[in-house]
Amino acid sequence: MSTDDIWNDLFGGFDSLNRRIEDMFSQMDMSGPEVKTYGYTMWQGPDGVRHVKEYGNSGSRLGALGPSERAEPFTDVSEEDEVVRAVAEIPGVEKGDIGLTCTKNVLSIKVHTPGREFEKDLALPCDVDVDSAKAEYNNGLLEVTLDKISAPCEGKTITIA
Repeated sequence: MSTDDIWNDLFGGFDSLNRRIEDMFSQMDMSGPEVKTYGYTMWQGPDGVRHVKEYGNSGSRLGALGPSERAEPFTDVSEEDEVVRAVAEIPGVEKGDIGLTCTKNVLSIKVHTPGREFEKDLALPCDVDVDSAKAEYNNGLLEVTLDKISAPCEGKTITIA
């Protein structure tokens, strides 16, 4: 048996497998509404609490929840010097269709129109002043800025036992 025969016995089937995989991908329509995305980000806040932020339109994978009927917009939350900035991609809606609510540490985004439904609760990295909220929506991109709450650190006398 020659070296070529051994090589073909070991790896000869990969050519046909590769052709079948390429045929499967060429038949897929990756632009339709059935395309599903999913991802998550994990971080630990300054208070030591661990957070998981999921994104995508295929529903939660971390809990016992099944796939959601509502799409979840792609989002990003960043903490800057004095503000927290949240950005969400919400294409194809009017700004009047977007509902925003906020507590000191969660920003909720909801859109319910006949053609689109988006819903997302964003855990904020620190406490914010809800009254300072400013929101802009332009070309499918929602940007919300909130001032951080800077609580003064009060000293405490510690007694040595």
